[in-house]
Amino acid sequence: MLPDVGIHRKGEVNLPNLFEKMRASLGKEVGAIGCFVGVVRGISAEGEPVKHLYYENSEEAVEKLGEIAADIERRPGISSVMIHHVVDELSPGDDAIYVLVAGARRAEVFRALPEIMDRVKKEVPIWKEEVTEKKRRWGHEIH
Repeated sequence: MLPDVGIHRKGEVNLPNLFEKMRASLGKEVGAIGCFVGVVRGISAEGEPVKHLYYENSEEAVEKLGEIAADIERRPGISSVMIHHVVDELSPGDDAIYVLVAGARRAEVFRALPEIMDRVKKEVPIWKEEVTEKKRRWGHEIH
């Protein structure tokens, strides 16, 4: 079965629906579900108010998300991984990414979440532009 991953426009995906979809497919071996939600911050690293972020992606983004999810799903104790990223103009407080992991125990699930996010940031061709009152800059310039 292919991993449950996706790239979406704002409003096309939400955490409650993803969570219910995951719960509906769980086996008896699952004892933990962990979740990470990436939210747009309203203040830049320099302390400036953020007007919005704009995310865009290349065509390979879904394939890369699928590779990451499949790698994690092959681990002992991990049953299911979902990774869904929003690419659009997002305002402070908007959700940008959802990562859900189901596994036998919380330790395996907790270990997987930060690794998935680190890999998404490094491996998936998704870029963000931060727009503040004073400037616009792309993700590689944002600290």
